[in-house]
Amino acid sequence: MIDAGSPAVVASGRHCLEARSARGNMSDTPALEMNASPSGARQRALPSARLPLAVTLLWVASVTLSPALHAQSAYDAAYVSEVVPPFIEVGKTASISVTMQNTGTATWYKAEGDVFLATQEPQDNYYWCIQDNPHGMYSGNRVLLPYDVAPSEQVTFNFVVKPETCLKFAASSPLRFRMLSQLHGTFGEETPDPSVAVSTAAQFESQQVPAIVPAGATVLVRETFRNTTPTTWQTTDGYALQSAGPTGNTIWSVDPVPLPESVAPDATVTFTFYIVAPSTPGTYNFQWQMQAPSGDSFGDASLPTAVQVVAAGPANYEGLWWNSPAESESGWGLNLAHQGDTIVASWFTYDLTGKALWLIMTAQKVVTQTQTDTYAGTLLQETGPPFNSVPFSPSLVRGSVFGTATLSFTDLDTGTFAYTVNGITKTKTITRQVFSQLPTCTFALQSDLTLAYNYQDLWWAAPAGSESGWGVNLTHQGDTIFATWFTYDLDRTPLWLSVTAPRNADGTYSGTLYRTTGPPFNAVPFLPANVQFTDVGTATFSFTDGNTGTFGYTVNGVTQTKAITREIFVSPGTVCQ
Repeated sequence: MIDAGSPAVVASGRHCLEARSARGNMSDTPALEMNASPSGARQRALPSARLPLAVTLLWVASVTLSPALHAQSAYDAAYVSEVVPPFIEVGKTASISVTMQNTGTATWYKAEGDVFLATQEPQDNYYWCIQDNPHGMYSGNRVLLPYDVAPSEQVTFNFVVKPETCLKFAASSPLRFRMLSQLHGTFGEETPDPSVAVSTAAQFESQQVPAIVPAGATVLVRETFRNTTPTTWQTTDGYALQSAGPTGNTIWSVDPVPLPESVAPDATVTFTFYIVAPSTPGTYNFQWQMQAPSGDSFGDASLPTAVQVVAAGPANYEGLWWNSPAESESGWGLNLAHQGDTIVASWFTYDLTGKALWLIMTAQKVVTQTQTDTYAGTLLQETGPPFNSVPFSPSLVRGSVFGTATLSFTDLDTGTFAYTVNGITKTKTITRQVFSQLPTCTFALQSDLTLAYNYQDLWWAAPAGSESGWGVNLTHQGDTIFATWFTYDLDRTPLWLSVTAPRNADGTYSGTLYRTTGPPFNAVPFLPANVQFTDVGTATFSFTDGNTGTFGYTVNGVTQTKAITREIFVSPGTVCQ
């Protein structure tokens, strides 16, 4: 038995043709029958027969072309298996494993540098940028044979890819391969498409951080990223947000921030957390990036943002205060809007019948011989158009003197509220009401109030002064606003309503409006157990910027929406962060 492609067979065919041509008669020459089998070609003599010349030439041609047929059968391959990740980040490496079987008759030799695993669609594309497999002057589109592979044997190619890094403008291609011989071309089966996703892994969406912060201040910030991988980020896997620029820095005294919730593919996640500004004034970079369970950073980093840290300003007492110790007289309180040397205080309490009553005072700073900051002014009681009046006419608001009051502070969180009403003087020890992280408030920190995203302040109808006589105090801590709305009842007497409004997914704040009754302002003791709350409707606050918002409410079936803005009584106003 001999190989049909051997020189012996080819020479035998050539000799036979030459003999027949010379004689012009093939009747006495035995013919050869080629019978292909898995073991090769089989040759045997046929009985003497007269064959047409065309048939003889056809037979000779088939024998002469046998080397090409031999090449196709000698080089063949079958796909066996592969191990690939479902996702690869652009510019990052990933390990790939592909197993093929030699189903041809020729051995693949490593030393000859002829047989490779090559990228396909198109062949030898550079999209996947195969690492550490140079072949001649090229690298990035072929995997070298790791060892000799005899017929029927399998070979596993273990290699690393780094997509989109070999050629800047390489077109996207599927992760498919086929065996390639430099002498015989591509051969065998092509590996299936595993549909590997290539993207940035985490896409930066947005952030909230002030441009200017006081030294040492604790500030609320937000970072939003999109999951552009095909897998869900689970909180239990160890995903987090870490500081960047440089990676892992502790400039802002926090690193890393745990993933707050599971994030499905193409979904976004917002990290809301507090930073502490450096104690030394200067300009600092603020930048963050996703952290994988391995501890490595991945995906986009947030935009590098220069934050200016300035020296802390003078003490500012803006916020919601109540009796000290906390909750000892829950049910009444003071809202303080502090700008420059002026505090506008709204005292929400109850009249002698237990009905909700609010009083207002503009208090100027007083120079004293003590170490306390003191502010004093006149308490006014006002009447005006009912809350549902359209239009609300400021000319119908009337104010009358109710008494006097003095506010004194020994530190940022401790003070006294002394008042005299109808000849009766009382003093209350007060402290801040804390329901989340207290913001840091600073007068004249920035002139553009639209940049603020903490809304703590005294707000009124927009444009400013258009409905002077009513207002709403917003105490903003963390992601919750506590609002006290001072307005007028249907009988034109003072009325205040309150709402605890958590932040919604769309950035609005909403909650239930309550009307309250309780012990008179002069009750001793003031008993919180006697305070009663009645649900009268709902309220929603939305903001287009730090100085523009809407206040929508429904009270006893009446629904209205008011455009609101901050009330600035000492320019440029106070910003809380």
